[in-house]
Amino acid sequence: MGNTESNVTSGVKKQAGASVQPIYKLCDLKGGGLLVELMKRATQNKQYAEIDHAIKTKVEQFLYNKGAGRYLPISQLVLLRNKERARHKLLPQLKNMENPDEFEIDDEGPDISEEEYLKSENVLHIAIVNEDPSMVKFLLAADVNFQERCFGNFMCPEDQKSSRTDSLDHEWVNVCPETNYDGYVYWGEYPLSFAACLGQEECFRLILAKGADPNAQDTNGNTVLHLLVIYSKLEAFDMAYEVGSSLSIRNILNLTPLTLSAKLARIDIFFHILNLEREIYWQIGSITCAAYPLSQIDTIDVKTGQISKTSALNLVVFGDKDEHLELMDGVLIDLLNAKWNTFVKFKFYRQFFTFAFYFIISLIAFTLRPGPSHHAEPAKNGTNTNVTKAMANVSSIINSTVIENVTHQIITKKIEKKDDSDDYDVEEWWDNLQEECRLMNLDHPISQIRFAAEIGITLGAFLYLAAAIREAKFLGLRMFFENLRTSPSRVMFLFSCILVFAVIPWLRLVCLDEIEDTVAITVMLTTAPYFLFFCRGFKTVGPFVVMIYRMVMGDLLRFASIYLVFVMGFSQSYYIIFLSFDNPLTPEEVDDSATNPMSTPTESIMAMFLMSLTNFGDYYNAFARTEHEYEAKVLFVVFMAIVAILLINMLIAMMGNTYQKIAETRNEWQRQWARIVLVVERGVSPPERLKQLMVYSQPMSDGKRALVLRLNQSDEDKEEMKDILEIRRRHDRNIKKRMEKEGFKEHKADPAKTLTNDITHKDYKPKIYI
Repeated sequence: MGNTESNVTSGVKKQAGASVQPIYKLCDLKGGGLLVELMKRATQNKQYAEIDHAIKTKVEQFLYNKGAGRYLPISQLVLLRNKERARHKLLPQLKNMENPDEFEIDDEGPDISEEEYLKSENVLHIAIVNEDPSMVKFLLAADVNFQERCFGNFMCPEDQKSSRTDSLDHEWVNVCPETNYDGYVYWGEYPLSFAACLGQEECFRLILAKGADPNAQDTNGNTVLHLLVIYSKLEAFDMAYEVGSSLSIRNILNLTPLTLSAKLARIDIFFHILNLEREIYWQIGSITCAAYPLSQIDTIDVKTGQISKTSALNLVVFGDKDEHLELMDGVLIDLLNAKWNTFVKFKFYRQFFTFAFYFIISLIAFTLRPGPSHHAEPAKNGTNTNVTKAMANVSSIINSTVIENVTHQIITKKIEKKDDSDDYDVEEWWDNLQEECRLMNLDHPISQIRFAAEIGITLGAFLYLAAAIREAKFLGLRMFFENLRTSPSRVMFLFSCILVFAVIPWLRLVCLDEIEDTVAITVMLTTAPYFLFFCRGFKTVGPFVVMIYRMVMGDLLRFASIYLVFVMGFSQSYYIIFLSFDNPLTPEEVDDSATNPMSTPTESIMAMFLMSLTNFGDYYNAFARTEHEYEAKVLFVVFMAIVAILLINMLIAMMGNTYQKIAETRNEWQRQWARIVLVVERGVSPPERLKQLMVYSQPMSDGKRALVLRLNQSDEDKEEMKDILEIRRRHDRNIKKRMEKEGFKEHKADPAKTLTNDITHKDYKPKIYI
């Protein structure tokens, strides 16, 4: 509501309020306070004894041990902060307390903020935000903690604020790992990352010279480079990379700076990182031979052959932003072409022709099905109807008198037959089944061909289901269903295979022909759309398949939600009107509901649908046969104006807009083709994938697999390549210097490195001074 106060607003007021913070009586945020006045007076008369005495007497009450400081257990500090949360997020220790506000430290004023929204922010963070390098230098000289983490609510991504919880095992908060990293002041918790995100190069280098770690990870596992990717700061990224920041560290979502840029569609910085990581082999004129490491780019894991969902290629191809289309250029397209030419093209066409053959067999099986046996239709005139009813009564009387004898004879015959051999029973059952079930009658050659085709599609359905189960086994159920979600037509086809293999044979054995006909209709309707999956791989028809998907799932669903509102309302109105329908051609004693075009609510709904398609001739003429002719015609005009004219044309306009947008998108077909490549690749076993990876990649000097490309570079590209090579040389040199300074040998960064924190024990005691 309008009078509701946000957490941030209340926290700001609480921090700045002189009535809440007693220390502000000495020095407030407006330039006033006792100490400020004393300092002004001392500056004028050059007498500092009074101010020194005030500092010793007035400030001492806010200090622990008269300024010597005190060690406070992390568990107690976490409980102090946790009391500010909602009750359902309180730790058990606080829930059991009657008054959780009774803490010794509660009224003190610490040198780091303990408010939930600015938790652990120290003066160094404030100096960096104020863009004051001289103050930063002064604070660093005074040994202010340059590794202090500011993980308050105000400093985290917006979508993680509701998931923040505390733990007694560590000082930092727990958050939901899934996030889009959007936040007004999400700058990475550390002073060094604050300086990098704010573009404060001087502050950044001052803190780094003091010994700050450029690879330190925040609560989300992001380093300085991750944060600069989030904010697309290319110049600051080069600065941080030059001083030795690593490109191989992964955050808690298993994303490196490169894959994070792919996920967030940061175009310029994505290609820049690719150029930083590539290795130049040789250059002749404008031709350059370069190797791009595949560990972070390729969807195939270079060690196990499993699918890497956090690879740059997978994130770009299955990304939903328009900017992801711009990333489908250069190395990624070359990698897709390498996969396509190596093994995907053969498997794709093999699947296409296999399905085409399966579809032809299914056509033979279903088009040769015999229709139901024709019975004599009853006469429609009244006399024949009466005769038929009379004959039915006579038949029921005769049947009731002889049914007991007939039943006795049937049971007797069955008992006699049961005494015969089992082979005779099977043969008789088969003969009876052929006589009773029209689909089991194999006397004619056409029926035999149909039966052979049915056996073929049943076997084919079994093989398709077995292949899907095998794919789910080495992909995992979660990735398998994600894979199916990208191709709805394949879901429909697998559903048809289940019906063919698991439903139709049992219906045939129990001779339920009518139910089997319904299932057969469903099978054909869900089998044919699988061709759309393969059409996406062809440039001529691929964009049209995308348009169909977009129009059905977007435009048509939005239209249907509004369309049904009007159709349901008008249909019920017309149903009430046509309750008074009277056909003058029908005698009074005869029910004329058969000629009523809207005799039931369902018929009225179908009539509204046909009228919206401008097929209203029969219905309009029937208005005069009701007692509400004028009301019906007025409703007709309103319905046609709203539905037939407005909504239908709105749907056409929406579909036209979708068509134009997709047609104008340059790389849309490429994205659909890329998805086909990756979907086909996922259907290959891990050992086979790893084998194919060794075919289209080559080893680098350090043993890593890489995609080797020959690039035709312009003069501008050559200059950029020289700058990048110089940045890499400075990067390697700074890493070597830092390692020599810290006194340990150089070692390679583990690419699987995840979030680590130095303080993990709940009894760790930070020193509190005030």
